[in-house]
Amino acid sequence: MATTVSVSSNYAGKVAGEIIGKAFKEADTLRLGVVTLAENVNYKFNLRKVQYADGTTDYACGFTPAGTITLSEKVIEPKKVKNDFDVCKEDFRQTWSEDSMGASASNPNAPADIMEAIQMEVLASQAEKLDDEIWNGTEATDGEIGDGFIVQFAADGNIIKANNGIVPSGNAITEATVEAELKLALNAIPTALRRKEMEILVSSNVFQAYTFYLISKGIAWNGTTDDKMAKFGKYDLVEINGLPDDTIICAEKKNLVFATGLQSDHNEISLVDEDEVGLLTGQVRGKIVYNGGVGYYNADEIVWYLSTTAPV
Repeated sequence: MATTVSVSSNYAGKVAGEIIGKAFKEADTLRLGVVTLAENVNYKFNLRKVQYADGTTDYACGFTPAGTITLSEKVIEPKKVKNDFDVCKEDFRQTWSEDSMGASASNPNAPADIMEAIQMEVLASQAEKLDDEIWNGTEATDGEIGDGFIVQFAADGNIIKANNGIVPSGNAITEATVEAELKLALNAIPTALRRKEMEILVSSNVFQAYTFYLISKGIAWNGTTDDKMAKFGKYDLVEINGLPDDTIICAEKKNLVFATGLQSDHNEISLVDEDEVGLLTGQVRGKIVYNGGVGYYNADEIVWYLSTTAPV
């Protein structure tokens, strides 16, 4: 089925020099580097784990081996997906790009301004989609890379979460409650990890509630749209748009892994003007192909706090 192109225009006069598309959420997870990126993975990626159980005993002459070393692994299997689209150049003759297409009825030229705008819009949409799937994707859904972190956390009884180390409040996080909610999540971090470099990832509504809380305490904010990593005690809070509301995740970066072939695959569109390759269809065809999958090493070192989960 061809890509649907809807044109709504009553063009008359000059056009602005820029075409503005819909705003998409920033794809934060990979851009901010809050998970470990494993590239050149096209089949399987093994997360190899080693665990040592201490064998120290009182001294006696001789050599008596004790303790245990356990080697195990988890496997990420990246799923390959694609996004195909095509547009008919004739659809744009009736709108703003007739001058750039030329006078020929055969449509030999693709309107450069519109094609560039389409590329940017498709890439932004794809980036937002991937960021969401890293956290919330489901393997069974057509066109999604697989089960996201949160789907895996929900199925794993060893994750530190509601009813396994945390009693959630059962309420949405607000400016009035954000301090207490953050403390709930941070207090659940295992003692062995508290001096490690932890990623404290929060959903957009949690981050906004915290910034409002700071303002209410007379703590200034710099008023820019730069990436924000607010301090909460010794921790940096990192806003991640792909996280569902009322979510806080605490983990080491090395424990969370995104495996893919090439990261650049997610940022590139292959475009072909079919008239230029002799097909003479009057269409421009585009394609994005990439793969991806997520996983983690140690479940008992990850805190997943969803405040709206009602205590049992």
